[in-house]
Amino acid sequence: MPSPVGHSILAFIVTGLRRAPYGRKRWWPVLVIFAACAADLDFLPGILMGDPNRFHHGPSHSITAALVFAIAFARALPMRAVVGVFFIYLSHLLGDWLAADTGAPFGIPLLWPFSSAYFISPVPIFSNFEHGGAGAGLADFIGQVFSGHNLLAIGLEIAVLGPVLWLVTRYRRRRSRR
Repeated sequence: MPSPVGHSILAFIVTGLRRAPYGRKRWWPVLVIFAACAADLDFLPGILMGDPNRFHHGPSHSITAALVFAIAFARALPMRAVVGVFFIYLSHLLGDWLAADTGAPFGIPLLWPFSSAYFISPVPIFSNFEHGGAGAGLADFIGQVFSGHNLLAIGLEIAVLGPVLWLVTRYRRRRSRR
């Protein structure tokens, strides 16, 4: 799975670093980053139980979870922004699908609850972001999150996604000038 940095860059590629919809300038970037990383909130119950990876890459990594997450904002945001939040959440799933995965089950349960199958790209683009294996305690989890391997993984994400973000932003700026 990509790091929070990679997930955030993917989200800004989806949004194109656009201005906040309907005057929400201050909170829009925060919402974009939150929605980009929300699927990984499945770490929290595991952390509370002393096994951070216990629920990771479970139902929160599905299209159904993306839909539920976006609908949660339906009263607070205009429909256009809710749709944006849905696609931002989906960008997280895309990033995890494109990443190397070293712990079973491999991939993400994209179609949960309609299918128990896990999906992963046959050609990973991103390195795995290490966060301890199944049954790893909190100390191991934190130690691996702040490892040299993960720093290199973030560098790869920036090297791959940075130019894409630049191109998308440039294209949208040119298009808006017309």
